[in-house]
Amino acid sequence: MAATTRSQLAITELDAEGSPEAIYTLQSGTNNVEKRSAKTSTPAATSLLLRCMSAFLPAGYPATVTPDYTPYQIYDSAQAFASTIAGLLASRAVFLGMGVGSEDASLVTTMLLYIAQETIGRVATILFAHQFSQRIAAEVKFYRFFADIVNDIAFVLDCMSPGLPIIGRVLTLCVSNAFRAMCGVAGGSSKAILSAHFAKAGNIGELNAKDGSQETMLSLVGMWVGGLVVSKVHGTAATWSCLIPLLALHLWANWKAVKSVRLNSLNAERARIVFGGMLRGQLQSLDDVKQEEAILRPSAPSVQVGVSFEKFFSFMHDTVNAQSESEVYGYFGHLLKIFANEEYLLWLDMRNGNGMVILKASANGETQAKSFCQALRCRHQRDSLPGSTAKVLTKQENFDAMGQPSPARAVNSEAEVSFQVLVATLQHNKHEWSKICNQAQDLGWNLDLTNLVGRQGCRIQVEDDAGDNKKDI
Repeated sequence: MAATTRSQLAITELDAEGSPEAIYTLQSGTNNVEKRSAKTSTPAATSLLLRCMSAFLPAGYPATVTPDYTPYQIYDSAQAFASTIAGLLASRAVFLGMGVGSEDASLVTTMLLYIAQETIGRVATILFAHQFSQRIAAEVKFYRFFADIVNDIAFVLDCMSPGLPIIGRVLTLCVSNAFRAMCGVAGGSSKAILSAHFAKAGNIGELNAKDGSQETMLSLVGMWVGGLVVSKVHGTAATWSCLIPLLALHLWANWKAVKSVRLNSLNAERARIVFGGMLRGQLQSLDDVKQEEAILRPSAPSVQVGVSFEKFFSFMHDTVNAQSESEVYGYFGHLLKIFANEEYLLWLDMRNGNGMVILKASANGETQAKSFCQALRCRHQRDSLPGSTAKVLTKQENFDAMGQPSPARAVNSEAEVSFQVLVATLQHNKHEWSKICNQAQDLGWNLDLTNLVGRQGCRIQVEDDAGDNKKDI
């Protein structure tokens, strides 16, 4: 068969957004190449604006970032602008407190005050990072907003300092620096996590660089406006009347910024909304959860995931009213057999619905989500019981503490009620989990990124009787 010949070959070049940018036509006879633009021409003013904006936006914007990047950056820019002006007012107050412009000011005293501030601030950085750094990934929205709250508190303390006696001034400025240090840790860490979320095309390096350009420009404009404000605003009353609206704008813009972010990972709050909705027959999308999710949560989650063995054992001891530790060890042995084929152990307090999950060594993000979903099932089944000592019958049969079916009988022990609820919900959760995973993925949730632990969670392994093999238990 004779080969088919083509008189010309067209090659379309796509830009970073996947849109046609140029078309190259190769003539087979002459090997000439023609190039023509596939994009419509734009006015010169629009083209110049786009070129200027390209210095502050990632290449291929908006296709290379997530949809929530734009509203977040708009509000983030507004809060950065307000923060810059408020920061200049606070800095002026600090300079006055240090004696700048006063003939009585001592260089040595000012230097010692500066050293004291820096010492407190750096110690606060280390301590805050040590205590809270592992929680930031799970509660990134909370810590992003928390960073701005403590930063505004620092501004307020700075502005209060000039009117205080020398000892009070020193203490106030030191506390202010400690708050500012906490802001640096929480804000920097949460910003890095959000950048990774926004970088849809793996362009996190460029996104951070362009975000730095945005902040630089906003800080520059803010300094110009702030310099004008500082030169015109004098006196305590005028300073506070200007500072308070700026701080209000700062917090409002930050609140709107974090509320606009729609994360596809699950923490305790989002997991409660997503799985709770699924158990009620409601499917919650990323946008639905974004609107319902609480940023500031005053209470701890009712189900704790990734607890230590000691904490888990103590929790079981308190909830079963055991007479001795050996009795609790017996209950724990039954629990191991019930969850032998799972990568977690779950125990629920039938009195208040609180639960704890201990993870096996092979547990991953999906394991955390699965355990949390079963815990919610347990709470729902508990709420349907007429009382903590009610008879529990599931599918016309009961289960004993070993998880095996047994003839129906009255159950009066809270421990046995807990075991029966766990067994029933485990079977149901295992049967429905594949469907739940598919529904969650269709809605945009990534269960592999589930972070319900809040810090580096504990894992357990148990050696068998021979002691030479380890099992993930």
